[in-house]
Amino acid sequence: MTSSLSYRLRAALLAGPLMLAGLVSAHAADIDTGKRIKVAMVPKLVGLSVFKANQQGAETAAKSLNIDFLYTGPVTASAQGQVDVFNSLIARRFNVITTTSNNPTQLAPALKRARKQGIKVVSYDSDVAADARDFFIQNTDYAEFGKALVESVAKYIKPDAEIAILSSTPDATIQNEWINALKTYLSAHYPNIKIVTTQYGQSSPSQSLTAGLNILQANPNVTAIIAPDGAAEVGAAAAVEKLGKSGKVVVGGCSDPNSIRQYVKSGTIRETPLWDEVKEGELVMYVARLAANNAIGPNSTFTAGDLGTFTAKNKVIVFSKPLVFNKDNIDQYQF
Repeated sequence: MTSSLSYRLRAALLAGPLMLAGLVSAHAADIDTGKRIKVAMVPKLVGLSVFKANQQGAETAAKSLNIDFLYTGPVTASAQGQVDVFNSLIARRFNVITTTSNNPTQLAPALKRARKQGIKVVSYDSDVAADARDFFIQNTDYAEFGKALVESVAKYIKPDAEIAILSSTPDATIQNEWINALKTYLSAHYPNIKIVTTQYGQSSPSQSLTAGLNILQANPNVTAIIAPDGAAEVGAAAAVEKLGKSGKVVVGGCSDPNSIRQYVKSGTIRETPLWDEVKEGELVMYVARLAANNAIGPNSTFTAGDLGTFTAKNKVIVFSKPLVFNKDNIDQYQF
């Protein structure tokens, strides 16, 4: 963010339909951000490093967008815990609630109630029910990320290998989208690789470690674990090293660089896709500010300061292409 952006935002105003694209385009215009608004960021749980990175970026952007920012959430990956937080925010008359979902359907009633009271809802990372939010910031294209997850292990194992999946919770929207995408990619490109088990670590490093140990002890022929969750990837890598299986079992998935750096450098994780979580947190605040001012349409383009220009399609905004961390580049990223 530059200082010239303080209390001003380059954003999109709806223009006429583009006849060829069938979408609404936008003209950049100054939006007055002089009125201070209250925006909450509610992660799946507080304490997880990837969500702390979102918080870091959101706090930075909030200062320049005249946002009174609150970061709050449950201490465990609990849908009911998120609902309790939403109810408190509704009572306190927040202008915007931003959230990544533990369970899309269980969160929906509270978020719908918020919208009826004029509160904007922006989901990011893991979506809620479409009719319970105004916009969704999707980390990456699901098909592209499914491919990246598979390739994080497939090139390092045999073409008929047995692999396992260690995810967060059974109801996590984003993990289920990625798992579906990686299965589709596996079927098309590595048809002889077999997924022998899918287990869950509840977005907890300790529970993920236990689940990782269970996977490896119950399935001695597994040579790779794909862990599409920050805590799960850490737990899977720790399990591999605890059992002395480094070099025999490779771990892939997605987590922030600081959490997995030691495992990347040891070779237990060869490569792992993610995106810049800090910058995504910044984008969440830009979209919150635009939504609060009714300055973004369901099909439109807008500029989010130094982050660049983004497109909303049916209220969905894709943040980034997968960013792959490996031993050569991981020290360039500190979050």
